[in-house]
Formats: sequence, structure tokens, C-alpha cells
Amino acid sequence: MKLGARALLAAGLFVSATLAPPRVRAEEPTATAEAKAGARAAAEKGTNAFKESRYDEAVDMFLRAESLFHAPTHVLMLARSYVALGKLVLAKEAYHSIVREELAPKAPAAFKLAKVDAEKELAELSPRIPSLQVSTTPEAKNVVVTLDDKPLPAALIGIPSPIDPGTHVLRATAEGMAAPEKSVTVKEGEKAAVVLELAPVASAGPITPVPRPLGPTGPSEGREQPSGKTSPGRIAGVVLMGLGVAGLGAGGVFGGLSLAKRAEADETFDACGVGCWGPPADEVRALDDDANKKGNIGIIGLAAGGALTVTGIVLFVVSKRSPGKAQAKAFVTPWIAPQGGGVVGRF
Repeated sequence: MKLGARALLAAGLFVSATLAPPRVRAEEPTATAEAKAGARAAAEKGTNAFKESRYDEAVDMFLRAESLFHAPTHVLMLARSYVALGKLVLAKEAYHSIVREELAPKAPAAFKLAKVDAEKELAELSPRIPSLQVSTTPEAKNVVVTLDDKPLPAALIGIPSPIDPGTHVLRATAEGMAAPEKSVTVKEGEKAAVVLELAPVASAGPITPVPRPLGPTGPSEGREQPSGKTSPGRIAGVVLMGLGVAGLGAGGVFGGLSLAKRAEADETFDACGVGCWGPPADEVRALDDDANKKGNIGIIGLAAGGALTVTGIVLFVVSKRSPGKAQAKAFVTPWIAPQGGGVVGRF
């Protein structure tokens, strides 16, 4: 997939959870009788669902009807369903597509009435749509911001952008830095702003020395361990190495699944085209989300597996270093951070 095309799709997905209906020319290709009949059936089901407050189902039905046969009346009901669901940004885009459309002189009266209603309802809706400006501080390299687990296009960082009312979750990372997760509740018509404060990622927690066991006359440093027994440290080392190898394997598997999903998303998008919308665009977004989730799991698995494996090796080696002496002062502390993992300790 071309990077430019994918960037356009990503920006569209930030503004709305699914692409809004595109502007349609007044002269539509002649639809088959079967397509028109199917569109009417889907629109009737959508209207019934809307009257019964089943707005998710109504959205699905009107999208299907519009995919079979374009009619401003389908898009108008789609916009109203989005408004009922609180998806104001999507609703605005649907209204806009009707207002921008140039109807033929002989267009049905229902189409002309739908355009009049769309203009009126759009004017009423626009002031209700809130905006959110997301910024990060201090300046950093490779800043990545997510809004509700979806990447926020870099071009939108630092500028107000329309957003649906409700509670949204923000995260940010940068090269060697991260910001704590922050939730923000935006009300209708509100102009909100959030600053995510980046800070260096801690590589490890506080290191506390392990107290040495005391003998009858003081510290037991240098006391001989019973011979012929396996050191507990070596057992723990083997266990941790096993867990680490399992984590690395799981990370590799999910990484491969992520690449496969990403390739499937690319193929689906290429088949659909930049101007696609409705169910095909939903499928592309779902595949991308699935690829991101599997990729994140793969990264966590590799980081945790690597840290556990290194920790197990260190424990095994430390316990083996002095067979006749207790290693009272030795300790290790594994750590995992967004950018990787490892161990620290004193031997």
C-alpha cells in the first residue's frame, strides 16, 4: 500500500470511526432493478430500527442501502442515526455530503427535501461538536500520540480537532520518554485542550540489597553450604530461563501474526481504493486494529521473554560461581519498560 494513501485513510479514521459517505455526482449510473429493490428493503429495515431506537442496526442498514443505490434520503437517515449514537463528527460529514451534492433538475422531490432538511440539521448540529487540542511537552523525537487506542496523525498534534463528546483516553510516547495515560471528558460544544507531559522512562525500580542471614555469632558470610544439594538460585535460574524462552516464542508468533494481518489490510485497502467507505473501510480499520494489537502483544512478549531469560542466566551463573560459599550479597532485579527490558543487580 502506498504510504500517502494509508496516511489519508488514517487521518480519516481519526475524524470518524468509519469513512463518511463521499460526495456523489448528480448523474449516478443506472442501478439494476435488483439493487434498487435491495436498497429499498435495507432502508425500510433501517427506518424501523431507527424508530425503535436501535441506532447501531439503523446505521448498518442505511450503509447497506446506500452501497446498493445512492439516495440522499439514505444518507440523511444515516446522519440522524449517528446523531442519536453521539457520533457527531460522522453525522456532520454525512450531512455535508448531502449539502454539497448537486441534484439534477428532475431529481425526486424526496431527494430535494432531504437536502433542505440536511442543511437545517447541519446548522443545528455544528455548534454542538466539541474540539480537542492535544499537545506534548517537552520537545522530543519520534512522538506518537494515541487517542482511544488509535494513532493520532502527527499533523493534528497541537491543533484543535473535532471530536465526539464523551470520555477519551490519551497516551504518548517518544524516544526514551513516555507520558502517563490521561483521560479527558469533553462535553458538547466544549473547546478542550490537553497537554501530555513526557518524562524519561525509568529503567528500573529502587534497588534494595538482600539482607544476609545471621549465624549464631554474626553474619554467615563464607559459611559452607551443604554439599550434594542443588542451589535454589540455580533452580530459579532454570525456571526463569524456561519462562523467558516461552515469552520469546510467544512474542515471535504474535509478531508474525501482526505482519500477516497488516499485509491482509494492505490487500483489502488496495482492492477498495482511497475513496472507499462503509463496510470495506470498516474491514480495513478492523484489520489494522487487529495487527496493532498483535504487534503490541509481540513486543511485550519479546521484551518480557528477553528480560526473564537474561535474569535466569545470571541467577544460574551466580549460583554456580562459588559452590562451597553462600552468595549472600548477590541479587538481581528484572525490569520491563515500553522500550524494552533487562536486569540490574550486584554479584
